[in-house]
Amino acid sequence: MTYDIRDFGAVTNGLLCTEAIQSAINEAFVAGGGEVIVPEGQFLTGGLRLRTGVTLHLLKNAVLLGSTDPENYCTFLKDTVEPISEEEKGAIAPNVADPERSGRSAYPFSRWNNALIRAYKAENIAIIGEEGSEINGQNCYDPTGEENYRGPHAINMWYCKNVHLEGYTVRDSANWAHAIQNSENITARRLTVLGGHDGFDVRTCDHVFIEDSRFLTGDDGLAGFDNLDVLVRNCYYESACSVFRFGGTHVRIENCESRPASIYAFRGSLSDEEKKARVRAEIGKHRDLCKSIFLYYCDMRAVIRETPGDILIKNCRFGKSGKLFHLPFGHKWTCNRSLDNITYENCVFEDVLDPIVADCPDSETLAITLKNCTVKAREGAEDHPFLSGKNVRSMTLENVTVEGFDIEKIECAPPSFITVKA
Repeated sequence: MTYDIRDFGAVTNGLLCTEAIQSAINEAFVAGGGEVIVPEGQFLTGGLRLRTGVTLHLLKNAVLLGSTDPENYCTFLKDTVEPISEEEKGAIAPNVADPERSGRSAYPFSRWNNALIRAYKAENIAIIGEEGSEINGQNCYDPTGEENYRGPHAINMWYCKNVHLEGYTVRDSANWAHAIQNSENITARRLTVLGGHDGFDVRTCDHVFIEDSRFLTGDDGLAGFDNLDVLVRNCYYESACSVFRFGGTHVRIENCESRPASIYAFRGSLSDEEKKARVRAEIGKHRDLCKSIFLYYCDMRAVIRETPGDILIKNCRFGKSGKLFHLPFGHKWTCNRSLDNITYENCVFEDVLDPIVADCPDSETLAITLKNCTVKAREGAEDHPFLSGKNVRSMTLENVTVEGFDIEKIECAPPSFITVKA
C-alpha cells in the first residue's frame, strides 16, 4: 500500500511536518510495510524514524527540508511505536574496542547520532528519490554538536539489514550525509551529495555496494572502517579532505574519478558567526585541498574483525592531491589495527605532492603495489621522496610511469623490499 504524507497533515507552507510524516511511516509499518509518498514541494521536518518494511519515496522535486532547530531531532527518544528502553538509550555499541577512547559517536542514541532520517534495527528499508528530490539539512547549527557547530546527519542507521538507497540528493547535511553502522546488505545507487561533511560513512558493515554516484563534499568522500566486502564503482568525488578515509577487508574501488574541490570547502574553518548563520564555506577562502586520495582509517570505536587488507583501487583517475596513500599509525583516527596490503591498478594520479607516506607499527607492516599506474609530481615537489615512513615491508611497482619524482628516493626505516618491474 501507499501512504501520502499529505493525507496525514503534511503541508508545504513552512510549518513543521515531523509528526505528520512520521504518522504516515508508522501506519505503513503497523500494516506490515508499505510505501510512504513525499510529493513535489518542500516539507519542513525534524527527525524521522524509518521502520522495517517501509520505503520512503520522494517524488519528482520533493524536498524534505530539515529544521534549523537541533532540538527537533530528538523525538525518537519518545517513540511509542517501537519504544527505546532506558538501557538502550545509554548503551554503547557492543563491539567497541576501547570505550574510553571511543567518543559519543559509539553510542547509538547519543545526540551525535541524531539525523533527519534515522533507522534502528530495521530490515528491508529504502529511501528512493526521483529527479529533483532532495534531503536538505540546511547546515543546521548545534553549538553542542561535533566541533561545537555540527548538527544532525542527513541519514543515520544502526543494526539494519537490506538497505536500499537510490536517486536522491543530499544537500547541506549538518554533519555526515550518510552515517551507517553495524549494518549489512547496503545498496546505494545514483546518489548525489552536495556540501555538508562526509559523503558516505560505513563502520562495521558487511556487503556494501555503491555505484553511479557523485560526492561533492567539504570533508571526506567515502569513510569508515571494519567493513567487509565493499564495492564502489563509477563514482565521482570532490573532497576538501580525503577522497577515501577508509579501512576494511575485501574492498574494491573501480572506475572512479576525483577532482579538486570546485564548490564546497571545509566548513570547520568558518568563523563562529558564519557557522551560526549556516553559510557555505567557499573555495579559495577556506580549506579546499584534497589532502589524500586514500587515508587509512581505524580508531577504537570497533573491534576490527578481520585483518584489514585486500583493498584494490582499479581503473581510476585522481586529480590534484597531497598524497596518493597515507597511513599515519598512532594518530587518534589510525590507532587500532594497521593495514596489511593495498593495490592500485590502472590508475592515474595527477599533481601529487607526496606519493606514499606510511608510518606503520612494528607488528603490522604494509605491502603496497602499484601496477600500470602513472604518478605525476606537483610543480615544486620533485625533490620529495616517493616513499617515506617506517615498517613498509614491500613496495612493488609494475609498469609504473613516474613524472617528476625519483622512485629511488626512499626514506623508510627499516629499508623496505622494493621491486620495480618494467
